[in-house]
Amino acid sequence: MFSLLTNDVICRAAFRRKYSGGESGRKFKKMLGELTELLGGFNVGDFIPWLSWVNLFNGVDAKVEKVAKEFDEFLDEVVEEHLRKSGSYLSEGEKDFVDVLLEIQRDKTDGFSIDRVGIKALILHSLFLSMCCISVYL
Repeated sequence: MFSLLTNDVICRAAFRRKYSGGESGRKFKKMLGELTELLGGFNVGDFIPWLSWVNLFNGVDAKVEKVAKEFDEFLDEVVEEHLRKSGSYLSEGEKDFVDVLLEIQRDKTDGFSIDRVGIKALILHSLFLSMCCISVYL
């Protein structure tokens, strides 16, 4: 129950919507579980580089590619959804993390530019860090 609440709060802050119910919620939870498993698992190639070929046989490389593709598609959908809704201006209190990143991209404030790949990377990084930090306290 706490995990569901945490997921909802973080998704509301980052994406302005919850990913706890329905098909999208199950898919999102599955992707987070697979990512957590990959990041927390043992990868032979990380510790013994000349044995990294083992990952081809134990399926780690294929799973990494699959999870990366799924998250890329998911984050593309999130960014596209925000771009479609960006025509209607939001007040400061209604903006979420993705809106702020898209505003930085659009305005190029302080000479800092960010592309779509950078936006997706920042979203994924902050999302995963938030989930990990809160799960430590639960």
